Amino acid sequence: MITHIQVKNFKSWEDSKKVELAPLTGFFGTNSSGKSSLLQMLLLLKQTIKSEEILFFGDENSLVHLGSFPEVIHGHNLEAKLGLGFGWKVGTPLTIKAYLEDSLGGKEDICFTTDSLTFDASVLWKDNRCVVEGDPYRVKTGNEEKIISAGTYSNKIYGEPFELGLEPGRSAIDLISSEFKKLFSHVYYLGPTRVHPQRLYHWEGTDPNSVGQSGEDMIASLLNARVDQRTTPYKGKDVPIEERISWWLRKMDLGYAFSIKRSRAGTDRDYDVLIQKGPDSTKVTLADMGYGLSQFLPVLVHCYYAPEGSTLILEQPGIHLHPKAQADLADLLIEIITERNLQVLIESHSEHLLTRLQLGIAEQKIAFDQTALYFCENDNGVSTIKSLDVDELGNIKNWPKKFFGNVRGDLVKMTREQMKRQKKAEG
Repeated sequence: MITHIQVKNFKSWEDSKKVELAPLTGFFGTNSSGKSSLLQMLLLLKQTIKSEEILFFGDENSLVHLGSFPEVIHGHNLEAKLGLGFGWKVGTPLTIKAYLEDSLGGKEDICFTTDSLTFDASVLWKDNRCVVEGDPYRVKTGNEEKIISAGTYSNKIYGEPFELGLEPGRSAIDLISSEFKKLFSHVYYLGPTRVHPQRLYHWEGTDPNSVGQSGEDMIASLLNARVDQRTTPYKGKDVPIEERISWWLRKMDLGYAFSIKRSRAGTDRDYDVLIQKGPDSTKVTLADMGYGLSQFLPVLVHCYYAPEGSTLILEQPGIHLHPKAQADLADLLIEIITERNLQVLIESHSEHLLTRLQLGIAEQKIAFDQTALYFCENDNGVSTIKSLDVDELGNIKNWPKKFFGNVRGDLVKMTREQMKRQKKAEG
């Protein structure tokens, strides 16, 4: 699980400071307040893993397309250092054997076990290219933080032998960077805009690792899950993924049931996605339903297709949903976090989602310390972030001014005006 993130001189952020994450973390705020940028930092690192570049800022087919270092660096100040950092916990604690070199050249063998790792990179712009300054990996043992170094710097750990069944000759830096790659292989992103619904879906028997960043592999994921007979835990039982999806469609008043069948109009690799609005309704294709359903179905599939223990990044998951469905979305997120051990990072504008989440905390469906809620603002091109103080009853103690506009203020004013008019009518 990712435990914190931090960016420095990244787009509108001078320094976000350390932003603590929880199993369910929500970023709220106005448009262009910097919410998406915080999540883009993780996507930037994920797509860089498969690249030969120091940082791969992306292209049209990437998770995120940021242009170049001069476009990303805050204030276009090419003298500034770009800071990208996060912490995470590994599933199985790592035992590392290495040695320390002191300022006099002496060496001390050490051995420690840790489950907490940190990546904290500073990137400079030199000679029209990115250069990493210092040593990005750190490990934490007790209250002490140690540095894993690829070079020979005094008072830093650097790779000589270690244990735990790793191949001979690998260094400690290899061990930590391997965990870095493992983490991001289980980070899945679904963007705010998804593909348009189709009348026919073609599946060549592929096995996608996710629904895709725009939901383009949603049907392939479902068909693959059906072939593999994948299930998901729910109240102590293992139930088919499609069963839980149908259940949520009914609860959210989006549809009574859905089914995927071979199409009579195409080849034997073409499929119809049929939606039944009510128990006695005629089944119609996804393309004939409202746009909101087609935009939300990838979110549902994403929540149940991603492997247990993964981290999901969801931008505007409730976009195009009616208010009740936006509220029910909070219940869905609570379920997958508690039942499937997922970590979910969301960016949203939905007051209905937040209010239902507060209710879930009050009803003890999720512990208040299992959530982290933030409000982002942008003042004159500089983003700031404020942690919302949520208590055990779901109350937000430091509700920001103009949060979600002034709906509550409008309701208070309306009540006052109603009382004035009533008194005037009475005499």
